[in-house]
Amino acid sequence: MQEKGRGFPNWGYVLLGALAFAGFYFIKNMGQRTIMKAVLGAPADLIAKAMGSARVSPRITRRTGRISAKNFKVERLNAKKDSLTFRFFLDGERADATIHLRMARRPSGEWQIVKSDTLYSK
Repeated sequence: MQEKGRGFPNWGYVLLGALAFAGFYFIKNMGQRTIMKAVLGAPADLIAKAMGSARVSPRITRRTGRISAKNFKVERLNAKKDSLTFRFFLDGERADATIHLRMARRPSGEWQIVKSDTLYSK
């Protein structure tokens, strides 16, 4: 006679764990870039590059220590989308850094960082 209601199989738990890890990994590494690309369009690649280089910059990590988290915020999006103010936050071991970028689109259509400010807080 067969057993009724054996429950969820063990391989099902392993599969669910692998799917959860894959989702977490995608959101952590690719999700932020994908969201920025969908919302901002062309300047998203330049912003992602700036965020990546700021995270490992010796000038910043000397004051903040190892960076543990990052977050970003778009401040003003013009209707024409020819300028953009962007701010991202880096949480470090010793201090936090806020990097404020002002970007503009040149007549050639290429985006360029016009000004960058870095603020540190303990």
